[in-house]
Amino acid sequence: MKQDFSPVIWTEEKVPEKAVNCQKCELHCQRSRIIWGEGNPKAPITVLLDNPGAREDKCGVEFICGTRETLQRAVFEAGLKMEDLYVTYVLKCRPVRRYDKEKARATCMEYLIEQIDRQKPMLVFCLGNIAAQWFFGEKDTEVKNIRGFWHSVRGYTTSATYHPLAVRRRPNLYPTFVKDWKMLAERYFNEKTLIN
Repeated sequence: MKQDFSPVIWTEEKVPEKAVNCQKCELHCQRSRIIWGEGNPKAPITVLLDNPGAREDKCGVEFICGTRETLQRAVFEAGLKMEDLYVTYVLKCRPVRRYDKEKARATCMEYLIEQIDRQKPMLVFCLGNIAAQWFFGEKDTEVKNIRGFWHSVRGYTTSATYHPLAVRRRPNLYPTFVKDWKMLAERYFNEKTLIN
């Protein structure tokens, strides 16, 4: 019997002690808190987004935003499980007003690279141009040109697809989005079989 899709609130990873009170960029003045990552920190697949977006409403009640719901639906359709994934971000804080994007992203990249090198995932999957540009280290990188292929980036097998928010705004991208997730799942299951 086929299971129905139902989005869930992912468990957050605890922020490391050295980053709890980070004031390295101006985002510390506008953030409500730091979101280090979500899902399984020991997962074989690291999914990278530009920033954590909203996890709570104005009253502080947790909810599943459209980005997370779209991402989780594609994960479900690709046959992956939540424990296969760890979702993290270029920025560790949700921006709520204008800020120096280049400086904030460059500062947070130090945390991200250290985080990924500690986790040593089997695969990295970048969602959206910002995540791809900063992880690939090439500011002119566009997902439409690199998706559908595997790349070696920073020593990790990496691919990319559209940002879930872009997919929500342009539903015609959804089939491509799911196709890319299925490519990720196929690579993961093949490598998992080789290891076992």
